[in-house]
Amino acid sequence: MVSKFRHAITHRLHQGEEWIFCNPKIVLSIVLAITLMFGMALPKLRIFTDFSDLLPQNHEYIKVYNRLKENFGGANMIVMAIEVERGTIFNDETLKLIHEATQGVDNLPGVNHNLVNSLTHRTARKVFLDDQGGFASESYYDPLQPSRTVAELEQLKQEVIANPTIFGLLVSPDLKAALIKAQLNEGDIDYPTTFAALQEVREKLAKPGHQIHVTGNPVLTGWVYTYLHQIVEILAYTLALLATLLILYFRRFYGVALPLLGIALSSIWGLGFMAMMGINLEPLSLPIPFLIAARATSHGVQLVVRYYEELARVHDGPKAARNAL
Repeated sequence: MVSKFRHAITHRLHQGEEWIFCNPKIVLSIVLAITLMFGMALPKLRIFTDFSDLLPQNHEYIKVYNRLKENFGGANMIVMAIEVERGTIFNDETLKLIHEATQGVDNLPGVNHNLVNSLTHRTARKVFLDDQGGFASESYYDPLQPSRTVAELEQLKQEVIANPTIFGLLVSPDLKAALIKAQLNEGDIDYPTTFAALQEVREKLAKPGHQIHVTGNPVLTGWVYTYLHQIVEILAYTLALLATLLILYFRRFYGVALPLLGIALSSIWGLGFMAMMGINLEPLSLPIPFLIAARATSHGVQLVVRYYEELARVHDGPKAARNAL
């Protein structure tokens, strides 16, 4: 039963092979039509990062995440650290710097202002009993008070250490660094603009004795966008090098044209299909064209080499092509 099935499949494949080589114009017309269809869709392709595209939206965990992210924050976050080289952060200069960094991050485009966390932000508050025995709260840092006494700074330090939601989370256990966390509104985020504004804030905050570190998915994506033109240049140089190597190896038109044509067709079909399906081209996936070029070149070179070997043996172009396949 299995052998009959295999025989039927083999027979159908041979029939398909026969039809393809007997109707080359029809086959080429079909390939050209498909290429034109995908090529016309290429202008719709967007090089854009949508953080939600990276998550399996049908998974139960992601459904819960999507339901809660507006109130409790998500994973698309910018984290900035202000670190002192000597002493602790509890001095007027460093506290002012943390406040300026918090304001700068809070003013970035696309930031959810209610989901910014920092020692000097309005959301970081200390709770205490007032004179009437009720609960009261106030911010740890008052920007209208430019300087503090040594006793006030020591009191602030002890209050921070006593708060487990601040100490160890927004202030490092050694008291030498403070974090500023900001959640971005997911959607059509302009990563290049946000990254450029963040870099401008970082440059303005640069001061002797302090180190500023920035991380997070938006920062990574921003760096990718920054070097996007260099990635395209590398791709162009790669194609030029491939063409040069093919010319030196084959010294024939078909030996150069067919592998490059394979690269072009596979790229147009793949990217065109993405555009038609509404799939964004993630900048982090830009190395994929290099992989496509490598695979297409490898298969193309093998087929062309095999074709020329068969052509030298049978001295018949169509028959050599069929034998090569």
